[in-house]
Amino acid sequence: MPGDGLDEIEQQAEGRRRGRQAPASRNGRGSRTAPSKEERDAAAERARQEELVQRERERQARAEKELREREEAEESARRERDSGDAEEPSRPELPESDPVPEKPKQARPKSIPFYLDPDNDDFLWEIAKAAVVRQEKIPATAVLRLALRRLQDQMSPERIVQELSVPVPTEGKKGRPRK
Repeated sequence: MPGDGLDEIEQQAEGRRRGRQAPASRNGRGSRTAPSKEERDAAAERARQEELVQRERERQARAEKELREREEAEESARRERDSGDAEEPSRPELPESDPVPEKPKQARPKSIPFYLDPDNDDFLWEIAKAAVVRQEKIPATAVLRLALRRLQDQMSPERIVQELSVPVPTEGKKGRPRK
């Protein structure tokens, strides 16, 4: 069958399997020709970039290792402090290295589970509806922070403890219903 195209497709596929790199140019005697100035410059630039990437990876690895060591030292000091051994924690000797520029970290507030009773949940939904009417987005955590600030302004911690120390009346069944 003359020129059915199948042979040509198979050759193209074979070429893709081998890779798309063109063979190095060779002179008539079969030896490679000297690379041009542009090729040498490009190869040198690639080598510089690879070296910079490698240095950056090494710097990051050192910084991560130092951070892990500091965290481990703090954790062991915390364990000693919690176990009753109030001994001054010793800081591990860290090797001198390039100063790692660190972004100032903001302390993330502690996560506290907060469970709402139905009345409080309904009130938060009403606040959300009012925010939608004004085309604003008010998260529930912002409402809780506002409430805590107002409570802090109005009452002392001792007064709050006094208010909450009265026994809470429990109604209904205790515990989760079983199936």
